Amino acid sequence: MTLTDPGGKVVLELTGVTKRYPGPPETSVLRGVDLRVCSGEMVAIAGPSGSGKSTLLNILGLLDEPTTGTLRISGRPTAELRERDRVRLRATEIGFVFQSFHLVPYLDAVQNVMLPLVHQGHPRRGRRALAIRALETVGLGHRLHARPATLSGGEQQRVALARAVAHNPPLLLCDEPTGNLDAVNTTAVLELLRGLVAGERAVVVVTHEAEVEARADRVVRVVDGHAS
Repeated sequence: MTLTDPGGKVVLELTGVTKRYPGPPETSVLRGVDLRVCSGEMVAIAGPSGSGKSTLLNILGLLDEPTTGTLRISGRPTAELRERDRVRLRATEIGFVFQSFHLVPYLDAVQNVMLPLVHQGHPRRGRRALAIRALETVGLGHRLHARPATLSGGEQQRVALARAVAHNPPLLLCDEPTGNLDAVNTTAVLELLRGLVAGERAVVVVTHEAEVEARADRVVRVVDGHAS
């Protein structure tokens, strides 16, 4: 099924994507998924455990490859890319946010946000400025030098958000970003995600939470490998 876009710039597009793992027996996880996500929208991917939504997110993030079908990110077909070009595209075009934060415990907030900027080749002085700006955007300008152990769960997730968007990617992929948060922090993170859906950016969130679905512009349900 082809999902209708809202009319913005197409940031990512899947066409006829399947994912199968060899057996025996062979396992089919995704079955002919079509999906288009545009700038200025937040899309929630929902479905029961084992439905294929995490596999779908991995394919969108260039962490896995489809068995058949095509994926385009910012108009570029990814199947034709060499591995180093896939790595570069992933680093420059995509930001990732995970349920478990994945902050480096011995680095402070600024250093955690700067870390991926190092691998993206940003100049040292520019890295720090980008990191501070991103932390100020998520309301943590006063905790720049705090280490993860001194931050609440909600603050750690906000640092993770700052890290994901510091290089201003057009696509933000979130895997259960509120799964480890209480109700108050869930609301705060969702408000930040809504604020990040602006200009040329699209946000895709894998979730099982009704509140996240309610905040999304669209909900894509994945059941038995089919998206609708």
